[in-house]
Amino acid sequence: FWMVMLAIWLTAAVAVVSRSPLAQNETVCGATATVCPDSFSNTGLGCCVLGPNAQCCQTPLGSPKSLKRNYCCPEGSRCSLDGCTPSNPTYPCGPSQGENCTESFVCAPGPLPWTPAVGSRSIVVIGDSVSLGWTPALQTLVSNGTFQAYVTHSPASGDGGARSTSDMLQCWPYRVATSTLEPLPLLSTDYVLFNFGLHDYNFGLDGVEQYGADLANITTRLQRMLPAKLLFVGTTPAHNTQNPNDNPTVQALNTRAKEVMSSANVPFLDLYTPLIEKCGPVPWADDGPSACPLCAPNCKALSVHYEPAGYSVIASLILEAVKAL
Repeated sequence: FWMVMLAIWLTAAVAVVSRSPLAQNETVCGATATVCPDSFSNTGLGCCVLGPNAQCCQTPLGSPKSLKRNYCCPEGSRCSLDGCTPSNPTYPCGPSQGENCTESFVCAPGPLPWTPAVGSRSIVVIGDSVSLGWTPALQTLVSNGTFQAYVTHSPASGDGGARSTSDMLQCWPYRVATSTLEPLPLLSTDYVLFNFGLHDYNFGLDGVEQYGADLANITTRLQRMLPAKLLFVGTTPAHNTQNPNDNPTVQALNTRAKEVMSSANVPFLDLYTPLIEKCGPVPWADDGPSACPLCAPNCKALSVHYEPAGYSVIASLILEAVKAL
């Protein structure tokens, strides 16, 4: 009896959502994509790149009433708590999820709103959840200082933001366009700050070369498509993750990223070193004389993230690097 009830609950926990004209009006997806719900997107919607008739899926993160994991499956398969069924890999999806996947994260839309003042500089941030933390701090510094600019983030979402290098490549049209899929109107006086790393350490040191290849691809595309000044923002420490191999992998990813940026003649901002100098070797402490002011008293719970004071420190380092471009 209980096995039957569990099976019924698991089936009910997976929501398959069809497209609607209203959804397409709110968030524009390409002709070969499917509009899907995205609980972390600022519009509540996103785009699935697995075809125009893909299955939109949402499964609970934790309890049934918690936030949803937003993903999609190719046509002909169905949603399940374990991914897509049947399991037939359809595309390479890199170190964030695995070498091959049947499922894809839903791509959240680009910057929303896009409202820079006429004649003002723009700073577009493309990055993960840590960048979602320091982007508002950067906005505050810019609005209160003499270096005026419009600061926005791509994608317009919470959760993992632009996630990994592989996710960036899968969601490319939506990372370099507005939420209505119009190309970002950037000029040579504007800036694009980009970072990938904390969603690329899942494969450990074995994933470093693939990360480097993906990052080189991303950098070349940005250089060809956008006239803006580029700055790669180095990955911050994995200061309190459970796997002791995570932080050494971050260091290796930073080394590889620095090499890629050097070859592409793109400035590389090292955030890792000044943060380690401030708080010492990882793991960082929550209390006591060695407590890290960037994340205490919640360093352990924050894992790779920071308290507002920490994000302000990071934003200050970034703003100085932007001014130097």
